[in-house]
Amino acid sequence: MRPTTVLSALAAVLIALGALGIGVYLFWDRDGGKDWFYWAAPLLAIAFGGMMATLVAQYWRRVGQLEVRGRPRSG
Repeated sequence: MRPTTVLSALAAVLIALGALGIGVYLFWDRDGGKDWFYWAAPLLAIAFGGMMATLVAQYWRRVGQLEVRGRPRSG
């Protein structure tokens, strides 16, 4: 695998974990006296983090494992 691919996957995982952490924190932190519609922001952050994690996992399943294995040898 190329180093840029590994760094991109690592960055996506870190972004996903950060978004999930912030989303969960904001979902449980209700001390602000904010309007009723601010409940959607933490859910959107959690959904974004989950989407990023799923994209990395699917990329690894479909492409990453094949790149690590390399080409099959004939004969």
